[in-house]
This record gives sequence, structure tokens and C-alpha cells, in this order.
Amino acid sequence: MAKRASGAPAGVLSKLEGRLKARYLGIGFLWAWIYGSFETFAVYPERTGIGINADASWIVSASTVVVALFAAGVLLGRRTATPPRWLPLFAGAATAAGTALSASVGGGSPLAAALVFASGIFTGLGSGVLYVLWGQALARLDMESAELAIPAASTIIIACALVLPYLPAPLGTVATASLPLISCAMLWLTDRDIEASPEGAAPLSAGQNAHGATPATATFARMGALLFIAYGVVGFSGAVQPGADAPFFAFGIDWPTLIGSCCGIGLLACFILYTARPRFDTLFRPIAVAVVVACALLPWADLWAVFLSGTLVAVTDTLLTISAVLFVVQAARRGTMNAALGTGITQGSLQLGVLAGNIAGSMGADTIATAPTGLFTVALGLVAFFSFAWLLYPADRTMGGKSMAARGPAPRNGGERDAGNAVGTAADTAADGATGRPVSENVLDERCRELTERCGLSGREAEILAYLARGRSQPYIREELVLSKNTVATHVKHIYQKLNVHSRQELIDLFE
Repeated sequence: MAKRASGAPAGVLSKLEGRLKARYLGIGFLWAWIYGSFETFAVYPERTGIGINADASWIVSASTVVVALFAAGVLLGRRTATPPRWLPLFAGAATAAGTALSASVGGGSPLAAALVFASGIFTGLGSGVLYVLWGQALARLDMESAELAIPAASTIIIACALVLPYLPAPLGTVATASLPLISCAMLWLTDRDIEASPEGAAPLSAGQNAHGATPATATFARMGALLFIAYGVVGFSGAVQPGADAPFFAFGIDWPTLIGSCCGIGLLACFILYTARPRFDTLFRPIAVAVVVACALLPWADLWAVFLSGTLVAVTDTLLTISAVLFVVQAARRGTMNAALGTGITQGSLQLGVLAGNIAGSMGADTIATAPTGLFTVALGLVAFFSFAWLLYPADRTMGGKSMAARGPAPRNGGERDAGNAVGTAADTAADGATGRPVSENVLDERCRELTERCGLSGREAEILAYLARGRSQPYIREELVLSKNTVATHVKHIYQKLNVHSRQELIDLFE
């Protein structure tokens, strides 16, 4: 994780001040709506369990949201203008109306069946469009605000997990149906902030970026396949595990969801207190362990095994959801993927995995329960299937906005990239000669290595020095290295101190 920021209390306040606004947490209300609608008794008090596919409208909603996410990602991704003002309102209203409608449906008449179908269409279409709009809005915030807001949004689920499961009908339905409307209002306020601060907004569309990189469609396809496998495994295991709702009934509080959502707060603390940002390839390692252990616990039906398995699934859900959104935001800020399209691909694949896993698990649950070694076989099969995710694992070489060729040779001396190879090509130098007196790449590289060794610069400081030597600004460095404003400023301050310079011009003079 790299070193801790100095002056932790003051650093926390400075990073939160003006960056983490309540309105930016609106995507959390959308996550809370999913929780309240399909994992609690808030909307369907007649349930006998907490299975996500316990009500008749779920399969329609789950199927519709997959189509809506992919379609909205493609259609909104083609737009260069901001989405129309009525679209978030339509999405929030449709989701709320579908929620209220599904709770009021009863009986087995043809009219009731039609209303079930309509409610599923409304909730699936509305929530899918709203999710893509949120992905687009978060990607247009400055990087530091987005990095703080995405994990902080899990606090909304924590609050709802303490309230929604215990509300009587119809109060539970009203509360759950209000969540997408609140999310819609916060999205409107967030878009207004973005329009008022154009210096912090990223473009809506992404073709080639400033470094000549093309949209990383192949990387996002791999990411989508990985999310499909992960959520397919989690959904299948939840559908076949006996007594999956036992922890809720035994302990009275939905502790697995609370613990899982608290992982988002832990991630937020990492973003604030540490100089390096956890990336998807870093977060996926503990996620993979949690998925495998949850699958391995399937054959044991005692309370604590089920509780631990449910908790690990909740942790997986929280970290995967947050890291997938961060993945899209970072790629959009780098210019390698349109935010709407990236959100549609990742979230559509995620929801498709949930749908496929739950349907397959429900269809095979009875057969698995009666087989002598059914759950052991399923556990082994799920772990084996999940192992394919590592083939799709988005390693560091595919995470950034530039190819490895553009970033320079592979790391040397045990890990950190060589300072002289941290940036660009000779063409970059020709374009960035800050003083008009060009300096060759070889001279810059050699001078960076010399100063790094003589002044004891760290690996990250050496990397930033290479950018400064080429006349790059601090905002440019923040976007390239996906670091916060305060983190880059702190590194630059340390570089100035170690090199005994007091201004950017004095630093450039060292290279001339």
C-alpha cells in the first residue's frame, strides 16, 4: 500500500474538505434500493427467505436490467453532449413506480401476471439507465472526489441495513421506492456541480486520448467476463446453500451485509491515509480468496459456517462493485474508455452473472440436496470454474491509459520503474520543452538517474521527477499516475527539499 501520509488528522480533513460532498454518494442509494428490493422483507413481507429471486417479478427485472445496461452504455456512449435533463428523472421515477407496483401485485390472474411483468420492466429499465448515468457523472468529477465518493457510498447501505428489514408494510415499500428518487435528485445536483466547475470535468466521449491510446474495449470485455464468472459463482452458491437466511434470523440483524458494507469504509480509509491508490488488480486478490473460501464452506450447513460464507459473499459484493466502478472512472479519466460504455459493459456483465448464477442454482438445488456428495461436488466445481477468472484477470499492463510500450521498458531493480523510463518517447520531449531549449531523452534519463541516486529519491519520487523534468504539470501527473492532488503535491515538495530547489524553474535548470 505504500507509506502513510504525514499528519494523519490534518490530512484526512484536507482531503475530505470540499471533495466528499453528500450528493456524490447518490449511487449508494441505488445500491441500497437493490438491497431493499431483493434481499430484505421491506417490499415483500410475505417471503419465507431472503433469496434474491424469491418474488415473481425478479427474473423479469434482472433480465431487463442486463439489456438496459448494455443498451444505455452504447447509446449514451455515442453522445458527446450531456444527457437530457429528463432522463435521470425518468429512470428514477420508473424504478420507484416499478417497486411500488410489484409490491401491490397479488393473486394469479392474468392481470396480476401482466402487472408483475410491467413492474419488472420498469425497475430493470429505470435502474439500468440510472446506473449508467451515475457512472458517467462520477467519471466527470475530479479524480480525488470520485475516489472518495465511490467507497463512501457504501455508508448508505449500512444505514439501510439497520432500517429497511424491520419496516412494516407498506412503510417498507414506500421507503424502498424512495431510494431511486433520492439517487436521481443527487445525480441532478452532481451534474450541476460538474457544469459549474468545467476545470474538473472530463469529456463525455473518449476516442484517442492525448497519448494516442485507443479505447480499451478488449480490456473491458475481459473485465466483463471476469465479473460474470465471479457473480455467477456467488449467485449459484447462494441459491444452493441450505439455510442461507439463517444468520439473519439467528442474530436479528443482517450482520453479513453490515460487515461487507464496512469494507467500503475501510477502503475509503485506505484512500485517505495512504499515498498509493488500491487498484482493481490489487483488490482482486483478497476478493478471489473470499470467493474460494465461501464456496469451500458450502457443504457445511451449521450456523457459523453459513454466517461466515454469507459474510464473505457480502464482502466480495462490496469490493467488486466498488472496484468495478473505480476501474471505469480511472479509465475514463485517462481517456481510454467512454464512461457510459464502460459502465454498461461491466455492470451489465455483473448483472448477467447474478441472473445466470441464481437461475442455474435454483434449478439444480433439489438435485444437489438429494445427492450424497452434491454440495462437495458443487463446491469443487465452483472453485474450478472461478479459476478461469485468473485467465481474464486485468493485470497492471492493461489497467492504464497507455500501453507498456508507451510507458517504457519493464521495471528494474526489484519493482519500481526506472525514473528515466517512466514517461513517453522522444516526441514527448520535443513537445514539452518548457524553456524552448530542447534536451535529449538520453540526457534527461541520465540526469534523473543521477539525481535519484545522489539525493535518495524514492521510487515514486523518481517517477514524478521524470515527469517534472519534461515540463509536465501537477494536474497532468495526477491524471497519469491516478494519484490525488495532495499526494502529488507532497511528493513534489519532498523532491524540492531533497534536490535543494525552490521553484519549478530551478528544477528545470538542473536538467540544462
